[in-house]
Amino acid sequence: MEILANLADFGLAEIEIRGSKLAAVRRLGPLEPSEPFASLGLIDIQINGFAGVDFSGSELEPSALLGLLPQLWRTGVTHFCPTLITNSVEQLRQNFQTLEAARRMDRRFADAVPCYHLEGPYLSPGGAHGAHNPSLMRLPNWEEFSALQRAANGNIGIVTIAPELPGALDFIRQASASGVVVAIGHTAAEPEQIHSAVEAGARLSTHLGNGLPNLIHRHQNPLWAQLAEDRLAASLICDGFHLPHDLVRVVFRLKGIERCILITDAVHVAGLTAGHYTLVGKGIELLPSGQVVTEDRESMAGSALTMNRAVAVFQRFAQATLSEALRAASLNPARLIARGDIATELAPGQPANVVIFRPQQEALRIEAVFFKGDRVYSSA
Repeated sequence: MEILANLADFGLAEIEIRGSKLAAVRRLGPLEPSEPFASLGLIDIQINGFAGVDFSGSELEPSALLGLLPQLWRTGVTHFCPTLITNSVEQLRQNFQTLEAARRMDRRFADAVPCYHLEGPYLSPGGAHGAHNPSLMRLPNWEEFSALQRAANGNIGIVTIAPELPGALDFIRQASASGVVVAIGHTAAEPEQIHSAVEAGARLSTHLGNGLPNLIHRHQNPLWAQLAEDRLAASLICDGFHLPHDLVRVVFRLKGIERCILITDAVHVAGLTAGHYTLVGKGIELLPSGQVVTEDRESMAGSALTMNRAVAVFQRFAQATLSEALRAASLNPARLIARGDIATELAPGQPANVVIFRPQQEALRIEAVFFKGDRVYSSA
């Protein structure tokens, strides 16, 4: 199969797919305005739910998880990390087991999900808790986490933790040594505690600029420390609500495109109509504007964002090139998690996970998605 498409910063190309792999990428000339663009499939390493399916919900079923794939393909996503948020340990264990059941039922689901992301319950119960329930938060406990990892069959690949909690540094060391990516988030840590967490092995800032108290010290705060740490990549929610364009631009300039990762932080209301819903027993509301908030309006509660929109918003806010924005949504997360059969470049021998799209100001218009060589979505 041959595909004719533009590649950002490369030109018009013919992409040949043979079986599940890319067989050739041939440059034919300069960019052709009449043709669509092609990119690596988009990767979302923090997605809490989508289209009515809540990964943290008490009634999560494998069949519902399998039905998500076509919904995500429409947004250009070929790989995602189901994210479980702060909950009871028993509910977390049950939902990891459900995710594993879905992996056993459908090879395609297993291929699309390189690992899981555990965001909580080891977070700060103070002003940084956001939509997480402080009453369900716990101190870091390696034995408890190991039990959850067993329920997940070793597939928890990312864990977000507040480094100021007692026992956090030892936990970070053990998690990092086991191959889990440790992220810093929902934290009110002092700068020294941020730096100590990085020394212990933390590699990522979870939705940098969010998961913070509303009021912080102008100098001694976790935001500056994470911005200053070159060893931390920064995940960003670019939906127009979570981060102002000035902050996105600052993060882009300080971190460089190689350390920016786009996420949706979408919850199950993404793709649903505006209205009232619940998230781990807490009332949330999807506003007509597309913003998701807690019913008391004290904080946002995830998002209704899609990855094809995140790319366009990041490009506009950061004043980045299309190539840079695509990298933040594909290559960078692929290299961070380094799990599964995920392409890291459009080159012969790489898995044929490709999205065909046309750039637009508000969102990439997805025309086709190829997953392991199969055309799994076509707008036509």
